[in-house]
Amino acid sequence: MAVRKLPLRQRLANWAGDRVATAIWAGRMRKAPGRETTAYARLMNLGSIRYQKDRPLFKATPSNLRMFSKTVYARRAINRIKGAIAMLDWEIGPKAGVDLNSELQRQIDVATMCFQRPNNDDSFRTLIEQAVEDYLVAGAGAIEQETGGDKSRPLWMWPVDSLSIQVFAGWQGGKDEARYFQTLGYGNVGGQQGIALTNEQLIYIRKDPTTENPFGYGCLEVAFASINRLLGVADYAGNLASNSQPENLLQFLQLDPTQLDRVREWWRNEIEGQGMTPILGGEEVKVHKLRGTDDSALYLKYQEMLQREIATAFELSPQNLGVEADVNRNTSEVADDRDWDGAIIPAATNFASHLTREAIEARLGFSQIEFRFLGLDRDDELNLAQVFETEYKNNASTPNEYRARKGMPPMDSDWADMPFADVEIAIKGAMGAKQVNPKLTSKE
Repeated sequence: MAVRKLPLRQRLANWAGDRVATAIWAGRMRKAPGRETTAYARLMNLGSIRYQKDRPLFKATPSNLRMFSKTVYARRAINRIKGAIAMLDWEIGPKAGVDLNSELQRQIDVATMCFQRPNNDDSFRTLIEQAVEDYLVAGAGAIEQETGGDKSRPLWMWPVDSLSIQVFAGWQGGKDEARYFQTLGYGNVGGQQGIALTNEQLIYIRKDPTTENPFGYGCLEVAFASINRLLGVADYAGNLASNSQPENLLQFLQLDPTQLDRVREWWRNEIEGQGMTPILGGEEVKVHKLRGTDDSALYLKYQEMLQREIATAFELSPQNLGVEADVNRNTSEVADDRDWDGAIIPAATNFASHLTREAIEARLGFSQIEFRFLGLDRDDELNLAQVFETEYKNNASTPNEYRARKGMPPMDSDWADMPFADVEIAIKGAMGAKQVNPKLTSKE
């Protein structure tokens, strides 16, 4: 008796698990015997919208995300990370274990020229600043790239608004198959109008990538609710501090309406300033407090808590947003080092790896060189000097070796290549002799 096969929809529903979703997002889905390549059906209802195979997924992003990026604390956090990365020196050189030769030097010169002048309008700094901005705000930095006919400058790159990029979830990995779709506006859902881009045409650098969806999570997206609350409480506190408002309410318990009107008229003519104190009728006089009169009425502690939330969302310490309570030099330096390790280095290395893999290797075809930022590993100068002093006195290092570690040229002196013991022998010998023996002041 023949076994009745389940409908395709049911088979896909039973088969499309988390591993399949992971393969789809990563672009590793391939045709295989017994496996339908339309397994993206599990994901067709993402965002409560039914997608077809030829329709890209769009990121459900709040429309005012860009506006929030212009607020005070969000801009300070963005500039702290973006400015640090943009100011870093960079180089293109051989990968670890690869010896430099004339051909590699030619490739390095070509790639360096492409990165120094990515297009006719941008330098590398302006290109990377725009990409890092979107990386922090929208969860991805997007750079379009194309090759040209100039052999000395074959690669051209342009920054792209990553919020305008949609992703084809059913991308099969084909070279000529569209993986991205750039729309004409954020509200253009479903790929009706726009430009299809292949994988090699766009460098799409995600922040905090997950298998849940093909998009990343920006720091500003994480801090969205905190910024929204901060704007609300700051607006209230600003109105409260800049406008005269009554603090008390007076209630006269034994006055009829006519007498109450006369009291109000007298108050306006003789007492009232910019604000009006409310007066209620009655037979006695009572005073009711309407609000606080100190700084707690401005919710300053709550605002500071929100500032700390925003800093945390950007993986920074609160001192970067002006919260400097209980901060001294020691804790400040430790926090600054932690910010560098937790926010600057991960972002910079993520960009460097994408530029190496997708620009230098995939488009230029240079597989033995890489892009890297310089100065990411910040050293404690005092600690290094103390370590060198210990090593030098234990005859484990020489001054020129120390200078080489710091990237400094060697000293033109034989003493700089001597260990501490040899220098001491030469000094003691010179102290006991009328004339210094030349053999003691030169290397053997």
